[in-house]
Amino acid sequence: MIDTELAVPDWPLLAAGIWAARVLRDCAGPVWWRGSLGAAEGRAAVTVIEADVAVVGAGSVGSMASWQLAARGLRVVGVDRFPVPGPFSAYAGESRVFRMVYAEGGHYTPLLQRARDLWRDLEAATGTSLLAVTGVVTIMDHDHPDHAALLRAGRERGLQFEVVTGEEARRRLPQHLIREGDVALFDPEGGYLRSEHAVFCALQLAQRHGATFLGNRQVSTLERRGDQWSVRTDQEEVRAPRVLIATGTGAGPVCAALGTHLAVLPQVLTWFPITDAALLVSQPEQVFIRSSRDAQFYGFPSMDGWTVKVAASIYLDEATSMASPLTWDPRHLDTVQSWVGTYLPALTPKPVRAVLCSDGYTVDETGLLGFVPGMDGVVVAVGFSGHGFKMASSLGAVVADLISEGTTATDVSFMDPARFLPPPHTVSALPLDAPVSRPEAS
Repeated sequence: MIDTELAVPDWPLLAAGIWAARVLRDCAGPVWWRGSLGAAEGRAAVTVIEADVAVVGAGSVGSMASWQLAARGLRVVGVDRFPVPGPFSAYAGESRVFRMVYAEGGHYTPLLQRARDLWRDLEAATGTSLLAVTGVVTIMDHDHPDHAALLRAGRERGLQFEVVTGEEARRRLPQHLIREGDVALFDPEGGYLRSEHAVFCALQLAQRHGATFLGNRQVSTLERRGDQWSVRTDQEEVRAPRVLIATGTGAGPVCAALGTHLAVLPQVLTWFPITDAALLVSQPEQVFIRSSRDAQFYGFPSMDGWTVKVAASIYLDEATSMASPLTWDPRHLDTVQSWVGTYLPALTPKPVRAVLCSDGYTVDETGLLGFVPGMDGVVVAVGFSGHGFKMASSLGAVVADLISEGTTATDVSFMDPARFLPPPHTVSALPLDAPVSRPEAS
């Protein structure tokens, strides 16, 4: 069980103050104490937690990084604006696609390969099944740009894949409409991740290694205090020499400070009932992606035996915040219903379940991952633009490499967080107080 709210121990540190806290700095877990910091200025006593690493944001990447850092023996305190785990995070909605042949480019392959191994490590450590290798089939127009991109990525990295067309594609994919001119590319190493369960397991394992998580916290400032950073929340102060910023869809102010805009784009995920089970199971079920000029959607094998999750690659209007559920017009589902009715004959085109999630997109649709220039000891991992969850485990491991060793063997140079900054390419502060106002999506 994950404890997200911990009582402050009633230790005799009230009188001993800072000196006693530092004496205890070598203990196994974070050090909690209360003192009248700033008493001369009339400020009230504040609870202070001392750790090796403060993790701001305990979602997809923050949870994985916490697991990796705590497993390396570092005292980790994670804080999040939502409950930990929570219903409003980008990993909501049961599952996420895992691909090895990646149209976004072969430079992601080392991250994906490391992620696959780490997902297996997480499964072994928690006795769970998180990554299902079912294969992924991408159905495209023969001249769609994704076709050439997938072929290039697969060939450059020596990955397994197979391309079929025409009657062979129809024979192997009876649950899909295959048109003249369609091409189906099979990625046998792909599949799907149980996203919510994976985050829960990472948090659970991090706690086993001594990590502490504080949910429903509003983080206000990140300030330097001598050789440590001070992360102030509405309830306490966390002090640590190293900090990870992994605030997900709340990273707008951080991205702005790093010279780019983060567009928070909500997406409605939908589940459709199966009406022709024989057709659906006549061939092995796979994760599927339709990437045509007139339809963009993806879906998963049935996880409950009577519905199939299908998500259209269309979004609600950009949101300012996901701090509470957005409202949306049911007519937004008209497009995905139409596509299901046209391309997926085994399903009824009337959804019986819908879940809202969101992703944060940078202007070049590439994440920001690395040390923040000008802020020694601070690492940022935000803006993964819909690419994040499949490789969240390896992104977390890269963060742990950087924080514990100062470098990483996994090439993430294309995610340099300083790439949008004008000379001298440094920042002196990162605002962490994401806005709480939010428009209604339409």
